Amino acid sequence: MEDITLRQCLKGAWRDAASAVRHMPIVFLVAFVAVLATGTAGYKAQFSGMAASGALTAMTSSSAGHSDGFTQGLISLGITFVQTLVLAVLAVFVVRFAMKLSAEPVAASATPTPILPATRLWDAGIRRYFLLCVALIAGYVGATLAVMIVWIGLRLAGLSSGTSMAATATLAVLVVCGVSYVSARLSLLFPHTAAGGRIQWRAAWEDSRGHFWFIATAALLAILPIVGIATVLTVVAEMLAAAGSIGSLTLGLMIVQSVGTLLYTATGATCSVWLYRKFAAILRAEPA
Repeated sequence: MEDITLRQCLKGAWRDAASAVRHMPIVFLVAFVAVLATGTAGYKAQFSGMAASGALTAMTSSSAGHSDGFTQGLISLGITFVQTLVLAVLAVFVVRFAMKLSAEPVAASATPTPILPATRLWDAGIRRYFLLCVALIAGYVGATLAVMIVWIGLRLAGLSSGTSMAATATLAVLVVCGVSYVSARLSLLFPHTAAGGRIQWRAAWEDSRGHFWFIATAALLAILPIVGIATVLTVVAEMLAAAGSIGSLTLGLMIVQSVGTLLYTATGATCSVWLYRKFAAILRAEPA
């Protein structure tokens, strides 16, 4: 554990994220192309599916609608899987780069181009990090399904629409808060596994005990500048495309979204490294 203030954590996360972009341009370029390509493919598939559904006759709309919905679900699942994998690999590269900087601060500041840590494309650290990402997504998806099931149950029980919606909204807020709390408490596992450590649930839970608000505040404040920049760029893209076609607007928004996603991933990764340095004690003592 290191004595790191919130200010130091935020400044260090932003500085390390910028340094990672500067020293790993090829990695970020490949990730950008992959995220943009999958996002564009998903949008085109959804748009074409909606256009095809609109052209169906009333007789065949039911069965074809179910088929189109299933196809769209598979496409969305595939795109989510690919993007999660790409972003997980990028995050691992950034985490290892930030840990290299923190391990050799003097050498890193004296060398214009720090030596990047060796990383295989699919080593144990990346596999474990990706598994954590899938578990996080599954947690939120499971929570969403649970809320939907409760809402259906309330409606079947005969409650009015307003009452069932109010109860479901309250439950949804509680569930999101609960999942977010668990995610924050286990967040130290991400840099730990990226560095090559094993998934130690109990150790991560103990290391984060009593530090939820610091972790949540740091994570939120770290991405606020990115949210602001993405919002400004989105407005600019809409203004530039106001007199143009819908296609140019869509492409501009997807580019902004892809850039924002990469910056969010990089900043979140470097912030997790600083939190790991501050709070990880039992995790660092665990055998690799």
